Amino acid sequence: MAVVAAVAAAVWLSDQAAYSVEWLDRAQRGLRDDGFGIVSCYAAGIVLGTTLHSIPALRHGRVLAAAWGAAGLLTAYGAVVTGVAWLLAEVAPALSAGGRRHDPGALYTTWLVCVLLPVAGAVCAGGLFPRRRTPQPADRPAPNGPVAVLKSGAVLVSGSIGWAIGGIVLILLLIAIVIKLLA
Repeated sequence: MAVVAAVAAAVWLSDQAAYSVEWLDRAQRGLRDDGFGIVSCYAAGIVLGTTLHSIPALRHGRVLAAAWGAAGLLTAYGAVVTGVAWLLAEVAPALSAGGRRHDPGALYTTWLVCVLLPVAGAVCAGGLFPRRRTPQPADRPAPNGPVAVLKSGAVLVSGSIGWAIGGIVLILLLIAIVIKLLA
């Protein structure tokens, strides 16, 4: 449900709100349409995923501070990636109209998809609220704090896989930018 809500929010932001709110319109122009849609989906996924999974966590008596702290750290991560994307959007090759198979313009979009959406997907799947399958021994306490939540679950795995692929795509994107600037 959180994924559907995040995608709906991103579509609404990209289609309606961005044109009527000045700073969103500037962000959409600065990130290009594709980048703005991906960043919007990421932001909505973090907020909605954390919010929707907080309700059952409260019913089960879990403390929410670590999960919301982790959501704050993921928001800062998203802001850093968005800043880099903003800088790259101006110089990255644009998507070609012909839809060529190996279009270097797709690298910008692919990089953002790889480094943002897997993390948002993990949050929407409840990655900030890991369930204990086996009881922890008394000498080994459960992870506590936002960083421990991020290091102990699906968010770390999805983010690592996203960056393993996204890092390669970023290198290819930077090469394409250099070639474009030299041409």
